[in-house]
Amino acid sequence: MHERSEVGAGLCKFEKITFEKRTTTKEGNIYGNFFSQLAKKLSRLYWFIVLVISVYFAISLIWATYLKWQDTPVILGFDETLVPVHKIPFPTITICPEIKMERNVFDFPNTSSRILEEIQKYGKFENLENLSETELEHFMSTLHICESDVVRRFAQFLPKDIRPNIAQTLVDISISKNETGPFCKWNGRFYFCDKIFNFVPTDEGICYQFNGLQAKDIYRDVGFINYYDEEVVDFNNFFESLPRFNNLSGNWSLEEGYVDQGYNSYPQRTAFSSARNGFFAFLQGFEHNFEYACRSFKQGYKVFLTSPESVPVTTGNYILVPHGDEVMVSVLPHYVISTDNLHDFSPEKRQCYFNDERYLRYFRFYSQSNCQVECLTNYTINKCGCAKFWMPKPHDVPVCSVEDISCYDTAQSELRILIQNQTIQATMDPSMKIICDCMPACTSLDYNVEISSARYDLAKTIQAFREVYEHTDFLGSRLSVYFKEHQFTAIKRTVLFSVATLIANWGGILGLFMGISSLSLIELVYFFSVRLFDNLRKRRQTKKRLMKLEAGHES
Repeated sequence: MHERSEVGAGLCKFEKITFEKRTTTKEGNIYGNFFSQLAKKLSRLYWFIVLVISVYFAISLIWATYLKWQDTPVILGFDETLVPVHKIPFPTITICPEIKMERNVFDFPNTSSRILEEIQKYGKFENLENLSETELEHFMSTLHICESDVVRRFAQFLPKDIRPNIAQTLVDISISKNETGPFCKWNGRFYFCDKIFNFVPTDEGICYQFNGLQAKDIYRDVGFINYYDEEVVDFNNFFESLPRFNNLSGNWSLEEGYVDQGYNSYPQRTAFSSARNGFFAFLQGFEHNFEYACRSFKQGYKVFLTSPESVPVTTGNYILVPHGDEVMVSVLPHYVISTDNLHDFSPEKRQCYFNDERYLRYFRFYSQSNCQVECLTNYTINKCGCAKFWMPKPHDVPVCSVEDISCYDTAQSELRILIQNQTIQATMDPSMKIICDCMPACTSLDYNVEISSARYDLAKTIQAFREVYEHTDFLGSRLSVYFKEHQFTAIKRTVLFSVATLIANWGGILGLFMGISSLSLIELVYFFSVRLFDNLRKRRQTKKRLMKLEAGHES
């Protein structure tokens, strides 16, 4: 009995220990499963957070690069190589004298005084002074280049049936080329200025122009303009003692440059930067031609430097050469070129037009100034039904007469205000369209200048050389224009973000943050197209076999 009780006690103790072990093992398994599930969930949460962060940064950077490609795909920078000055034309120099007429041909102050006296006395003008028709034509033509106050004083009283050829009349009464410029010097050679100057009508009246393209090379039809100088400048015409230049040949355009042209070219160019090889003109004005009844008290010459393919916009900046001064103009070209791949972008993105992209009705070449002239012309024609005497125009549009002067002056002011207001609005509303939209040309040439001047006493200069001059009331001026340096740095408009660059950036971002490559994308396309359709096809085939087997068992 005693031994049995001890065995029973031992069994009870063993069972108790076994139960405790089972209980501990069960509890351990429960805790182990709990921590295992928690670790899996934390691991999944961690990788989900990492994935979200990676996707966020990838999308953010991809969007940033897209916006940069969308908004600023083009960059302006310096060209890698220097450009020699002989690669570009010498600037077109337009000289507009403030003396607009030869007093011996037409005396504006005297004629205006006689007309004004009759108007003040009778309140109208019936030509009681017996002015000739030629004098009236000269007077009415001159009013187109006078101050607006002078025009308002006379315009409403003048006869409506007299319609002179304004541009031709202004040429007829202007001072001759060789009297304004007795002699010039170009590229180290002396010329008579009338041999290298052309008459050109501008908003300032009739001006003298050196190195400009002929009208047939600027305008699509010379009939678009009211006047052009038919004299062709011949740069082979010079003093016979000098060696002969090569004959002019080939052609030039701003985008193509000089093609098959030698040293003597059209338009002219120079290979040196010194004043000796630039342009020099001796200009003279006679005090008996000074008048203050038509224009302001300012006397001298307005000088404009432009690219040969553009007409001078005389409302812009100019160089003033007073009588009795010597003015030295040092020129530094501002030459902008563009790469051909910019055609892939819209003009709005690159902020310029290629010559084959923007058609101008009157001009062969697109330039910002030509576009502005055409815009002003069209606006004036729409408002006034006529064009100013210097503007290009269709053949069936008349030239504005005296009574239209206030209209085209108003049109010019309205257009300037309209463009200014639209430009300001466009800064706040990018969809705002600006009238005319005269953006710069993708290839453009302008000339920055540095000016120095000093007094020039011609009378004392002649006295010092012991010479005698036939005139006594003259004032002399000297103008020199030359390149500042032999070479200059061009500005190059290039692609900052092309489509290839955009794709490369996107691929780098996806590879960095997502580990995605082009092969990954191909795999995705493969698994969601070929592989997916193949699996669906196999599933349909398996389903058909099972249905056949079930049908066989039932039968």
